[in-house]
Amino acid sequence: MNSSRLKKLLPIMLAVMSSVPAAFGQATHQPQTPPNSAASSLPSATPVISKKTALGGRQGVLNACSAAVDDLAATRKLADALDAENDALRARLATEQRTTALLTELNETRRSENAALQTALAAKNETIAAKDAVIAGQEKLIGELRSKRTSPWRRIGDILIGLAAAAVLK
Repeated sequence: MNSSRLKKLLPIMLAVMSSVPAAFGQATHQPQTPPNSAASSLPSATPVISKKTALGGRQGVLNACSAAVDDLAATRKLADALDAENDALRARLATEQRTTALLTELNETRRSENAALQTALAAKNETIAAKDAVIAGQEKLIGELRSKRTSPWRRIGDILIGLAAAAVLK
């Protein structure tokens, strides 16, 4: 709010400051041309000034000095306002720098967390692959054991051979 008010005030102050010295330096009556020396004489380093012009000149100097004082006061006010704005901008810059540092640290933390999660995911995938390999090995073993199963006639034959061997040994 203060900044926009200052932006509106600055062009107005510049216009006033540039017009005030011009207004005080101009006479309100008809402009007088200074009297010239004779055309045949050499120009003098001291201009010819009437008493009335000399008094008007002093008043013009006083008016110009007054305008310069007013201009200086306005310039000081504007300089103070600019200093306050610069202080606010410095504070904002410091805040932005702290924010940037914190966001950089957060970004690095997220990157390291992402790397840790990727490592955990890779370990999980390896564990699942090992478990699948064990299950596949067990299924293969079950398949082999099923194919080796003997027929019932062969079992009966093995039992009869075992009974015959027991009868012979008795």
